[in-house]
Amino acid sequence: MPMSMRRISVLVPLLAVAVPSVAQAPAIPEPAPRLEPPAAMQTIGHAELLRHAEFLASDALGGRLTGSPGQEAAAKYIAGHFARLGLEPLGDERPDGQRSWFQDYRIIRTAITPDTRLEVAGQTFTAGFSVLANKPTKVDFTGEARFVGLGRMRGPSAEVERDANLEGVIPVVLAKTPSGKVDKNLGVEQKFMMSFQTFGRLGRTAQNLAKAGAKMIVFVMPDDAFGMADVLNYMGLAHGKDALAPGFQGGDRSMEMMSSMVGGRSKVPVVVMSEAASRDLLVRLGVELEAARKFLAGDGELPASKPVPATVKLEVVRDEDAVASNVCAVLRGSDPDFAHEAIVYSAHMDHVGTRMDGDVFNGADDNASGSAGLLGIASAYAKSKEKPRRSIIFLSVSGEELGLWGSKFYAENPTWKVSNLIANINTDMIGRSGPESGPFEVTVTPSFRHKMFSSIVQRSAALGETLGMTFTSGDKYYQRSDHYNFAVKGIPVVFFCNGEHEDYHQVSDHVEKLDADKMERIARLAFWTGWETANADERPQTLGRQQGWK
Repeated sequence: MPMSMRRISVLVPLLAVAVPSVAQAPAIPEPAPRLEPPAAMQTIGHAELLRHAEFLASDALGGRLTGSPGQEAAAKYIAGHFARLGLEPLGDERPDGQRSWFQDYRIIRTAITPDTRLEVAGQTFTAGFSVLANKPTKVDFTGEARFVGLGRMRGPSAEVERDANLEGVIPVVLAKTPSGKVDKNLGVEQKFMMSFQTFGRLGRTAQNLAKAGAKMIVFVMPDDAFGMADVLNYMGLAHGKDALAPGFQGGDRSMEMMSSMVGGRSKVPVVVMSEAASRDLLVRLGVELEAARKFLAGDGELPASKPVPATVKLEVVRDEDAVASNVCAVLRGSDPDFAHEAIVYSAHMDHVGTRMDGDVFNGADDNASGSAGLLGIASAYAKSKEKPRRSIIFLSVSGEELGLWGSKFYAENPTWKVSNLIANINTDMIGRSGPESGPFEVTVTPSFRHKMFSSIVQRSAALGETLGMTFTSGDKYYQRSDHYNFAVKGIPVVFFCNGEHEDYHQVSDHVEKLDADKMERIARLAFWTGWETANADERPQTLGRQQGWK
């Protein structure tokens, strides 16, 4: 699930709010024995779901950044699963008239070249840094690296003379971050707000040093108290982490604009080192770490240092013809009068890549869990002796984390007639409990308080009760996952998730933290909801705001 870029773009600092601790797991509620579930639903089991999640959330896939080799590997894995089930491909039409499993769409990729590196006093850094540059550029430099404190060029505390010539120098600058105690449960959006305070300061410093002749500026942070490295994953370039923009009309460009705000202030590349790389670099420059910390805190003098030989090879390239892909398959309906209509199950396969220090954002809950649910649901339909009356489409999309790109592209370029898509069932983050949902709760939108509440959600609430599950409102996520692009087409939707938690968009979102039983419950509920919809005499209807779920 992507962050709310609308909230971030306002750039209003937020207070750090502690995430409430999760209460002890409640006793299993007694199911309401009123409805008979379809036999195929029982075949959805946590063993299969975990197997899929473990592969998708493995380090080998590198965080599944859209258009990356890891995301391509995820797409091939999902297509292979659909093929083994005997489903029919429903992606792009091939030259031979047959369908592919894949639906490709164009993206614009800005990246650093594989040979980009920084050599300082005999140590080579090929990882552990993020490059802020929003256009193609090349730096091939040999000279010296020089520690310049906070890089100030004015006032009584200036560390660099106003008329200094930095033509042959790489200035190494301490990144001054907001002071004070940082809440350990600081969310990723709150980290963004705090980071932008720092980015503004760094941008102004880089501007001044570039005017003095520096061809590149390096910022170091001996300590990363509020996780600026996490934020730089969205804003900067690193090996294995490109900057992306949609290459098709109508794609959400808000992430690209955010990146430009950071990288566009300086006319030369800005490099920010990770916490560990910063410490190594400072040691090479003869700077004592404790002295640097005291100086940053305003409690000490400018630390002693020494200039050292440095070589930089940095190239930023832009590919305007890169490609990302969705995966699409269909199980044809059994009733000739209804098979032309279809229910779409969707889940996004992508996540946010690899942090500049090499740690992978595995995205186990977001969204290996929902993707595993999609694959398990597909297995249940394919293996069922009884087939649904309507057709069932299984859609695995990419680009969700960057602005719902894959589902947007599919909604605008559907491989099934839009007027015959009667419902969308979307699963995103279904493997955890947290502040918004307990083990036997599921967060759902549109809720009964929403104007787009529909009969499919209403019926799902009754089915959930039979499974011992209760619903909580997820209306704040109505525009934040892939169901939204179906909703804007007038298609009734239901979105199942567990809400955000302390590992949301953190490198700590690991597969061992998934609750396989909860994944199974939600996947079964999603299956049953779609099964009933596929076999009903009538299409789902929008009901508008109601007094309750039923």
